[in-house]
Amino acid sequence: MEDTMTHYDVTINCPECEGAGLKCFRHSLSGNPETAVTISEIDCPACGGRGEITIKEVAELYENTQELLEDYPTALNVRLVA
Repeated sequence: MEDTMTHYDVTINCPECEGAGLKCFRHSLSGNPETAVTISEIDCPACGGRGEITIKEVAELYENTQELLEDYPTALNVRLVA
């Protein structure tokens, strides 16, 4: 039988794309930034285009959920997983 630890799933905005789900890149097709610039958007590789990531935190590190929220004040969702 596998021993599983109780943990929190904490969902936050992706820090790489600031919750947008997209990364923008500016580039020039000619190689000269003075000429026409193209802006390309791709799905953020850190969050797969969702705009949010879920972090697992071991529940034993916190007395309660309020203490956890002190470390993640902008959390979108917090779930205790037993």
